[in-house]
Amino acid sequence: MEFYAFVIPGLEEIAGQEIVERFGAQLGGHRRGIVFFTWDGDPAALLGLTTTEDVFALVGRGKVSTEREGLEEAGALVADSPLFEEAVSAHRRARPKKVKRISFRVVAQRHGGRQHYMRKEMRKEMERAVSWRFPKWKRLDEDALIEVWDLEAGSELLVGVRLSDRTMRHRTYKEAQIEASLRPTLARAMVRLAEPADGDVFLDPMCGAGTILIERGEYGRYSQLLGGDIRAQAVAATRTNIGPRYKPIEVREWDAGSLPLDDGSVDRVVCNLPFGKKVGEPREMRSLYERFVSEVDRVLKSGGAAVLLTSERKTLELALREAKMLYLERLMPVEVLGQRAFFFKLKKAT
Repeated sequence: MEFYAFVIPGLEEIAGQEIVERFGAQLGGHRRGIVFFTWDGDPAALLGLTTTEDVFALVGRGKVSTEREGLEEAGALVADSPLFEEAVSAHRRARPKKVKRISFRVVAQRHGGRQHYMRKEMRKEMERAVSWRFPKWKRLDEDALIEVWDLEAGSELLVGVRLSDRTMRHRTYKEAQIEASLRPTLARAMVRLAEPADGDVFLDPMCGAGTILIERGEYGRYSQLLGGDIRAQAVAATRTNIGPRYKPIEVREWDAGSLPLDDGSVDRVVCNLPFGKKVGEPREMRSLYERFVSEVDRVLKSGGAAVLLTSERKTLELALREAKMLYLERLMPVEVLGQRAFFFKLKKAT
């Protein structure tokens, strides 16, 4: 059966690896922000994916004109799709619910393109096509049982039945929020990129609301989780979100540029560095990054790894020049709230 997943742009490879590792699925390629795959297992299992934003059962995919006739072509793509019943069946298996009458709504999205029709016209055409295919269904504007999503990207149209809900991308554990808190799917991707092992001592020196620590705790076994932040409210938020879980864990208020940890005591460091206009002056940023990198270099064990997220590529690269043992293994661009950022995967020489 054919599926696809929405991912944060830049995470296509990591998400594809998770899909293959967990389910043995056959990847069908990807494009920006989307991973296609084929799998014959229980669709409910797909709701456990951790690096994807949403997952869909494919209804149709094809080229449509950007002229007015593209509306009719899109309607035919959906109305005549040989995959629609199978996609609806996948939804029924993934999210079983008994109702007297099936309701549906259409979510229309558009990425670029110069269509000679409005997005709401495409939504209405999709609604007509779905109603023709399933005349007993009831159309709703909100809170429908079935959500049919269509995405226009240039002249290509992608249509699917949404299997997931908002908890896939937002999780349910974040009771306490702070500004610039990291998306859980980004945090899990960083954890996976760090290649953690069962016996790891794992550190997030600027833990914010604790998202990275929680995602590492959910990922699998470890020896100890360590986290801290210079802001008392962030430490409090982390402790609230973690609660009594993920022991042994230690969360403290500290300065990431002067960590109260022994040399060579940590196996993995994963951190969302402060970046953007709200952080401070460039000189302050440079000083912070230099002090932080020096501490990562010190506390990381030989052969250990660090994964850092920032949009301040040059600032971090300059700071890394002063590191004695750290070297850049991989640089991956990723989109964070519409802003271009980077995963820096670092290793410490043995």
